[in-house]
Amino acid sequence: MKTILCPTDFSDASNNAIAYAAKLAQKFEASLTLLQVQSAFELSPAEMIRGRETSTTRTWHALEAQSREVTRAFKISCYAEATSAPEKLSAAIHDQAERFDLIVMGSNGPDDLYQLLFGSNTYNAILKSNKPVIVVPAGLGYSAIRSMVYAFDYLRNRTLPLTHLVPLVQKLSCRLTVLQVMEDAYSQDAEEELKELQYIIDTYHHRDLKEIKYDTVRDADIAQAINRYMLKNMPDALALCSEHHSLAGRIFHKSVIKQITAICNYPVIIFPH
Repeated sequence: MKTILCPTDFSDASNNAIAYAAKLAQKFEASLTLLQVQSAFELSPAEMIRGRETSTTRTWHALEAQSREVTRAFKISCYAEATSAPEKLSAAIHDQAERFDLIVMGSNGPDDLYQLLFGSNTYNAILKSNKPVIVVPAGLGYSAIRSMVYAFDYLRNRTLPLTHLVPLVQKLSCRLTVLQVMEDAYSQDAEEELKELQYIIDTYHHRDLKEIKYDTVRDADIAQAINRYMLKNMPDALALCSEHHSLAGRIFHKSVIKQITAICNYPVIIFPH
């Protein structure tokens, strides 16, 4: 985790994410890059008339000044990148993120009806990313992540993706609780299968992770059940996997991510399968 990317649109939510990312950069001894992308899809009619180049130049000066301030305030290496792109913002962020180990993005939930139905820029960038993304809700200040909950239906999938999460857990030196999420009611058979899978997970990852705890929630509304669990137990962060191998799994889990990132008041770490 040596390079962190933080896209910004100069909003309060993205400025808050920059401060959060800067604190992470301090902890990881990493560099931070602030990215501002002007997509043709995002420009106003007035900006289209004046020309994208003028708008990008003005943005660059503001972004460079912000990166200097972050370098001064947090004593880290902070760089500025501003670019224009013909594609949608989420696709542009995906292209730029290939060079980084971690992405930190601010979110203030769905801003309007369109985003509520089709997802915010943050949500759409998450779906396209093959790097871990930390979503920071607006107004949430940085605090050390000492405990993390990883919500996943490993009983249904017969596997628990951990490849991309383990390095982050190790870097943070945090405790990990694996939360089995399922719509099914309690059954003895399911409990025995869970214990068998937990033994396999412990055996396979005993060198990577010192200790994994396990818990289970059962509810028809998975996203709300996870959120209630987080609010009740108050861990420092939630982890979700952004992709399953099956089509049904991908649709299901993307829906959960969409709902969680719209309502959470805690950092959410989304990582690829």
